[in-house]
Amino acid sequence: MTAINVVFDFDGSLATSFVGGLMFRRYTDESKVEEASQRYRSEQTSLREYQEEVFDLSVEAPAEMSKRAAECAGIRPLAHEVSERVWESGGTVSVASAGLDFYIQPVLEKANLNRINIHSGKVISDSTELPPFRYDYPSWNTSCKGDWVTCKCRVINDLKPTGEVVFVGDGTGSDVCAATNAADKVFASGRLLSYCNKNGIAAEEFGDDFEPVLSYVESKTSSNGAQ
Repeated sequence: MTAINVVFDFDGSLATSFVGGLMFRRYTDESKVEEASQRYRSEQTSLREYQEEVFDLSVEAPAEMSKRAAECAGIRPLAHEVSERVWESGGTVSVASAGLDFYIQPVLEKANLNRINIHSGKVISDSTELPPFRYDYPSWNTSCKGDWVTCKCRVINDLKPTGEVVFVGDGTGSDVCAATNAADKVFASGRLLSYCNKNGIAAEEFGDDFEPVLSYVESKTSSNGAQ
């Protein structure tokens, strides 16, 4: 059996929605969020700076947002089956996200996927403290061209000595970098799929569930498909 690793983007990929947005939308001053969004879209600020800015507008502490994330967010169907097959092969399942741990972890725990390794930004303030928060970025790489919170290429490259690495994502920025420069196999949707198709990057589409990912993992880890 061939060991295989899967690295998921979180918001919009492993999770079926943009969970980060659920945390601050309607729990902040919307006009200030829009101002921050305009600065980000016009490239006056980086993704990391934008994220810190909007979360620091929140009227909630991390503990309150963590609870709401677990209540509101869902995991894409067949994520369990993909993960179990990877673990059976001796591989690793990871999340590499530009988001923050306090809303990713409770969603995975509720879905009984707490074995998944999380690489993301972290809020290191006390969970009951209101903003401004203190942040840490343990999965950042200073060689990255973009200020993307987490270096997904670093996460993927660290796994390569243990086996093939599959990346599953839907965005731009760090998702594009990971698909272009690091992953052995790419599954994409949304903006990442459009970018890959436009730029000749091999990528297979996933939709409402992870059936294509599961089929691929099974083909690589079965006794007949092992290489």
